Amino acid sequence: MKSKVMVQVADRRIEEDEHEVPPVGSGEALLRVEACGLCGSDIEQYRGTFAAKGIMRYPVIPGHEPIGRIAEIGKDAERMWGVKEGDRVALEPHLSCGRCELCLRGDYHNCRSLMPPGAPPCYGYTPRDVGHGLWGGYSEYIHLHERTILHKVPDTMPLALATLYQPIAAGIRWAVQVPKTEMGDTVLILGHGQRGLGAVVAAREAGAGTIIVTGTSRSAYKLRLAEALGADFTIEADREDTVARVMEITNDRGVDVVLDVVPFSAQPIADAVEVARIGGKVVLSGIKGKDEIVKLDVDRVIYKELSIKGVYSQARDAYIEAFRMLAENKYQLERLHTHEFTLDRAEEALLTLGRDQNTDEHPICVSLHPDTTTMNTL
Repeated sequence: MKSKVMVQVADRRIEEDEHEVPPVGSGEALLRVEACGLCGSDIEQYRGTFAAKGIMRYPVIPGHEPIGRIAEIGKDAERMWGVKEGDRVALEPHLSCGRCELCLRGDYHNCRSLMPPGAPPCYGYTPRDVGHGLWGGYSEYIHLHERTILHKVPDTMPLALATLYQPIAAGIRWAVQVPKTEMGDTVLILGHGQRGLGAVVAAREAGAGTIIVTGTSRSAYKLRLAEALGADFTIEADREDTVARVMEITNDRGVDVVLDVVPFSAQPIADAVEVARIGGKVVLSGIKGKDEIVKLDVDRVIYKELSIKGVYSQARDAYIEAFRMLAENKYQLERLHTHEFTLDRAEEALLTLGRDQNTDEHPICVSLHPDTTTMNTL
């Protein structure tokens, strides 16, 4: 049997192909992909940012946010994962060994020991020439490694809602779990992309007292959605002075928690240091790129005794909480899901999400669908 796949072969170049589906071992499974979400890192992968940094290489089948049904499963995998053929599941992208120091202390998403050098142990980033090669969600099928971590998705949950599991999990971990956000805290979210909007929901759910979100006038619709999701204040950073406005909102106290999710701009980091209160926490997740120089006022960090933490992914507890929130859906999270594309339109989907085309569309969360029967009418 062969799987239809979309393969990235070079910067900004994706080609349709077929890939032989490997046999399933006792500890493995085969996933029939129903939908694969796209995030900002998909765009940077498409543009060549990660290949230029040596993080990954071509050819590769992208897609690290897949949801699908178990098409075939080995006996050991069935017992280990607690799922059976026909069950709908969502994958965590990272593959970890479970035995190294990082895994044993709970940082399994940072494990690098499972694949050969230069091959990220992650669905959607592991090259096609490693092992069986069927590693990405831009495909009809994914072969599931025995070290896969997955989460069962209720059949009652609409697929369009379920595809949001990673941006919501990111918001939970980055805006709440890592900085240990408490009830009543003032939280500043620099950036209004899907992860930033997920952070708004997570901070509101955690009981934040005041939530402030920055964005741009070009995407003011995202700021309006941030307000609808629970943000108390929004700032158009290209038209307003972010630092001055935040200090005005907080009566010069500053904020308890700052999360930066803005890509390829160093200014938000400088702003974060300025507006964080004494003893505040700054969480950085916006990829800046090798050419972006960050000028950090180290003295301010020292005198204010700031805690600065980098994050790039999610982990088990965040995913579990994300699916709880999606099932409850008291924030009407389906508003984040704006576009759906068939698998063969992967490049169009990426260009739409990245707003690389002249369009009046307002993309936030986008998904690919190998089977048109899993698509909704948006």
